[in-house]
Amino acid sequence: MPGYAVVWVHATISRMKTALLSTLYFLLSCAFVYAHGSGVSFEETKEGYKVDIGHEEFIAENESVRFDFALYPQDIKTVEEDVFTDVWVTFTKDRKIFFAGGINKPVFGTTGFTYVFPETGVYTVSARFEKDGETVVKSEFPITVILPLDYVEPTPAYIVPLISGVSSFICGGIVSVLLTRRKKIYEKNN
Repeated sequence: MPGYAVVWVHATISRMKTALLSTLYFLLSCAFVYAHGSGVSFEETKEGYKVDIGHEEFIAENESVRFDFALYPQDIKTVEEDVFTDVWVTFTKDRKIFFAGGINKPVFGTTGFTYVFPETGVYTVSARFEKDGETVVKSEFPITVILPLDYVEPTPAYIVPLISGVSSFICGGIVSVLLTRRKKIYEKNN
């Protein structure tokens, strides 16, 4: 019977570890659901409103990034009615439009969308908050899109043969000098 108790204790500990790890994974993953949980936000007070646009801290080329848009009256903390019904968003770089579109405010959840920037550089994010077709407030700010962290610059085609040739030449020279010295020492002793 003692063997059964050891197996039971081991199985119980294993289940507890699994439950604990699952709970920790769930709680940590919840922090990354919205950009405000894991990123930064652009905040600006303008025309009696607080504009809050959240996004991830590092925005990389060809990787999706979530943008969340919020607008609050400047003087109160809670909002009884909707301050805006939709937001018109544009992403521009060097006078070229990369994205332009309207996002309706959902009944439940945050107003936002996911976008993939096709190239690196400094973009201007423009958000025009509207209520029933009328502009409430407009805000813009710059963001910088960087290369992905796992990006490796491709090696030019001539580099590998050049390095191989130079290192072979150096190694050959060292071996040649050592063999010449050894031959001279051998001839001197004989």
